[in-house]
Amino acid sequence: MHEMWLQGMTHFLDWVEQSGWVGWLGFIVIYTLTCVFFLPGSVLTVVAGAIYGFWGGTLLVSISNLIGAVVNFLTSRYLLRGWLQRKFASNPKYHALDRAVANDGWQIILLSRISPVVPHSIVSYACGLTKLSLAKFSLASWIGFVPISAAYSYAGAFLGKFARASAGLPHGQGSWETWAFYGVGLVVTIIVTLWSTRVAAKALKLRANV
Repeated sequence: MHEMWLQGMTHFLDWVEQSGWVGWLGFIVIYTLTCVFFLPGSVLTVVAGAIYGFWGGTLLVSISNLIGAVVNFLTSRYLLRGWLQRKFASNPKYHALDRAVANDGWQIILLSRISPVVPHSIVSYACGLTKLSLAKFSLASWIGFVPISAAYSYAGAFLGKFARASAGLPHGQGSWETWAFYGVGLVVTIIVTLWSTRVAAKALKLRANV
């Protein structure tokens, strides 16, 4: 099943690269579906950077993440509220998150987006059951999504440049200084991402006990 998903994503991303702004819309739709159905989106996040570069990938992934989160939030609040309340009734992480959101609101959402301690889709669905406003949820989610989106996009941009260079394509060529810059940037990105994730996880655990 996982291999079929990866193959399907590969074909889809080939189409995205060749479709201009239509490809952007298609990417956002598919990414939203990965959020709704708890499907792995890591392939999408990395390849977005490979296709559109660091800035384009960061913008596209952060927007897609936000739209997926808002769809889950609204679905939970207005369509599946009763069913989700029963489903989360015995989930201690949900109850901890609910208490934390009531006390700290958007700070908890921000930390949860940076830290992978609680899956992002679950956070979005769970927050729809709280009294948190959509505006605060959206702003905190988007700010929290930007760092991880940037990290994945940078990694994707590096891998994309390497792949083009291996294939002898023009956009993949560069001096050793360029490659050194990319390499150092990638290492720094990984270190900062791991550090920020660890700090966020500790802060989230202290505030929400999740």
